[in-house]
Amino acid sequence: MLLEQAVKAEMDRAVEVLERAVGETLPTVSIFSESADEVTFLGQNISKLSPLIGNLIERRISTLLAPRHTGRLAELVPRGESDRTLSWRHQDPEFPDAALFAAGKPVGAGFEVKAWYPMATEMTGRFRESQNLLAGKDIRLVVVAWMMSNIVFGTPEIVDLLVVDAKSVAKKRDQHYHDPPNYICDEPQDTTVRTPNLQQTNVLGFKLQELDPERLGNAKKIVAASSARDDGSETTTGQALSRELLNAATYRQDSNFAKIDRIDHPEIEGFKTNVLEKEFKGSSIGQWARDLRALSKSTNGSPTVTQRQALERIKAQYECA
Repeated sequence: MLLEQAVKAEMDRAVEVLERAVGETLPTVSIFSESADEVTFLGQNISKLSPLIGNLIERRISTLLAPRHTGRLAELVPRGESDRTLSWRHQDPEFPDAALFAAGKPVGAGFEVKAWYPMATEMTGRFRESQNLLAGKDIRLVVVAWMMSNIVFGTPEIVDLLVVDAKSVAKKRDQHYHDPPNYICDEPQDTTVRTPNLQQTNVLGFKLQELDPERLGNAKKIVAASSARDDGSETTTGQALSRELLNAATYRQDSNFAKIDRIDHPEIEGFKTNVLEKEFKGSSIGQWARDLRALSKSTNGSPTVTQRQALERIKAQYECA
């Protein structure tokens, strides 16, 4: 009981630490630009840094939460009594990214981190963890929105951050996708006896590709005879149905499955709206995104009015740098 109380207190402290990090720059990769002539080039290519900066943010979250970490953000982390028994570790590729340990063992609490660059077309992070494997744990999804400090150059800066219950994300994902026989969410098999690197924890999504009328009809009969359409894929009945359908008809694994931008989770959707409406460097982040998209469009050498306006707004950042 004392450990449970300590874990809860540490998780609450960790959330406060993360929320205070909004507005901080991340001393990671910096882009130097001394000429406004580079605006269009940088605007078209800055998103290529997203995977690198995203991975760096995942690592820095664990460092930020550690009670004895060093660096520019050290003043954000007050030490608590729980620091004596609990510690944070970055896990790669294990789940979650930042895990809480006690006496060298995981306590079923931590943060899975997804970075979001609002200038990109969508939030590309995926959440595939099984509802069943999240049960009884305090795992939270952290979405970190970042921008370059001068729009197309400078240093990555955290502009906003969302912390949401991971179980609610997994449940909404399955509710959004699971629609047998047209689409099924396949839960991982029980692999607890395997070594950690061989254990399966991810749900997979499969789209129906069956063209044979007889096999398609058989798949529909299987669903009609089952109550799992309403139960969801995480139930025992739902798991059995998914396996039966995969054997009865032709399915294709969906490469876009579990993108958190597509599951219509209310807190994530609200966060997206708030970030795009947020003012940053004299304009809304949504407006900056529209400016960069405008600059990326081809005009056969003659810029449009929209492109000229976008270019002037971004060029103004050079005067403030």
